[in-house]
Amino acid sequence: MEEWGIQDSKNFGSSEKGKRTRASLAGQIACHFEHSIIVISSDKVDRFVTETSLNYLEQITARKIIDTLPADKVVLDGENLFAPLVNDHVVAKNKADQDYLSVAAASILAKSERDRLFGLICDSFRSSFGEINGGGYANKKTLEFVRWYLTSKGELPGFYRKSYNWKALQEVFRY
Repeated sequence: MEEWGIQDSKNFGSSEKGKRTRASLAGQIACHFEHSIIVISSDKVDRFVTETSLNYLEQITARKIIDTLPADKVVLDGENLFAPLVNDHVVAKNKADQDYLSVAAASILAKSERDRLFGLICDSFRSSFGEINGGGYANKKTLEFVRWYLTSKGELPGFYRKSYNWKALQEVFRY
């Protein structure tokens, strides 16, 4: 995998070139290694944020994948976050995506799927808003879209995490 250029998915950036590189690598990884991706809705994230914690959601989701794809050794990215899952064959390390090719590969698979799904969301708004830049992350470009949606529809987009306290929106729209 190292010769493929596998590295932490964030290193590719959010440009179109970075997305294409990630997608190409994700295709190679998916063809050679068994994997599982669990997509979690914004509603479910919101529910966990308000009822328990986002960390707990991440832990139970990781446990589902571990149980689905048993391995001799599992490395998770986040020492404190995944400490409850550590056992004889599961280790949790900070910055594991920088130190373990398997974790970097998993981050590429996940980020590539996120890019794909966000692209589908963008497609549905392209004719009325134009290009949605910013990748859906909390940045100026994404804020432009969220502001447009909020002013034109009177509510936040359905896919938006309502539990995410974005100061820029609180100050402008007092939601």
